[in-house]
Amino acid sequence: MFQLDSFAQTMGALFTGTSQVLLAFGVVLSLLQCFFGYKLVKIWAAVTGFLVGWFIVFLVAFHFLENPGIAALIGVVGGVLLAMAAFFLYRIGIFVFCFFQGASLCLGLIPDWPGVVVGIIVGLAVAILAMKFMREVMIVSSALSGGFNAANGLLTLFSVTAGWPLWVLGILLTAAGIFVQWTTTGDRKDGTSL
Repeated sequence: MFQLDSFAQTMGALFTGTSQVLLAFGVVLSLLQCFFGYKLVKIWAAVTGFLVGWFIVFLVAFHFLENPGIAALIGVVGGVLLAMAAFFLYRIGIFVFCFFQGASLCLGLIPDWPGVVVGIIVGLAVAILAMKFMREVMIVSSALSGGFNAANGLLTLFSVTAGWPLWVLGILLTAAGIFVQWTTTGDRKDGTSL
């Protein structure tokens, strides 16, 4: 006989295990961002372009079609097109990527609507600065966002309450990320070391 309590416990354990794996995967991506963000900038720009394109096209398609499956497929097409644009139209991809880096960092550190407002302002400032000082802004912003996201994920994985440990680990990872990126990349005329 089917036991609902047993099923609920099994599903709860599965989701807990899955969330831990996804969190660990997020920490790995954050560490890559922290230490190799400048070298991986075209890839990050393409991924950001895909996610933004998919989300916007999905919402528009869903509004008109009211079918989530078809809207998701149409969203994939929009995501692929914006990913290609972000990859090949490098400066646009950098602008979008830097905007989301600055905004997401603020949203992670400042709760609710103040985080959204500050995130938009900081995101625009970082994106505009990246157009003028691409290497410097990309190194600092990728180390900063990757360092603090990795710190947050690591502390969560080890069940450490956020607070001062987040700031200490985030600052240490950010400093190490800036040092590694600064010493392993050179400034080329096209703004990338790829």
